[in-house]
Amino acid sequence: MIYPFVAILPSAGVGKRFKSDKPKQYSLIDNKTVMEISLEPLLDFSECLGICIPVAPEDTHWKSIESLDNPKINFIKGGKTRTISVQRAVNYWKTSSVDYQNILIHDSARPCVRSSDIRAMLEDFCSGGHDGAVLGSPVSDTLKKIDPKNLDVIRTVDRKDLWKVYTPQVFERGILEAVFEKLEEGKEFTDESGMLEESLGQIKTHLGSTDNIKITHPEDLNLVKSILTAQGRIF
Repeated sequence: MIYPFVAILPSAGVGKRFKSDKPKQYSLIDNKTVMEISLEPLLDFSECLGICIPVAPEDTHWKSIESLDNPKINFIKGGKTRTISVQRAVNYWKTSSVDYQNILIHDSARPCVRSSDIRAMLEDFCSGGHDGAVLGSPVSDTLKKIDPKNLDVIRTVDRKDLWKVYTPQVFERGILEAVFEKLEEGKEFTDESGMLEESLGQIKTHLGSTDNIKITHPEDLNLVKSILTAQGRIF
């Protein structure tokens, strides 16, 4: 059983490493934007009652995407950082009339996530016992700790218990709201599960597909296209 949830797609970042005249979530793959493709698996769920997308104040690209004119999709003004944008979206849902139990957060630049992975994570999470859940997979590469000044190797890191973590991530509504209420001004996290960890929240990791990659560089678009083709989502 999956309890009703709302979703947040942080999309206010400029993506400096992507080196484009527009944010990477608006790049086209098979005549669809990356943002649209990232949204599709979430819209598959009847339990998803709405999606809030924080965008940069100066961002107008989303206004020209017809498929985003959907009563379930809501755009708001994001902040200078991911944490601020997500906090604004959490407050948006908190003050809404929507009756939901959980909040799911997904990167708008992860278009390859599979609905089956999301469903498995949500079903297990809704069975109880944890404050949040994340998709991830064990690290397979050799990891080195280096000296940032000269890039000399300090030591090899034991990867036995290390996982790389993806999105979506899902959290119990009240827990996430409470953590944001106590958040120190100016404190930043790379994801929301890290924020709950610091507050001693119980997070469970679920094995997800390793092809759930995040677009960071322009060359990632060709890889994403190949993955989506293999998944049967584009032809």
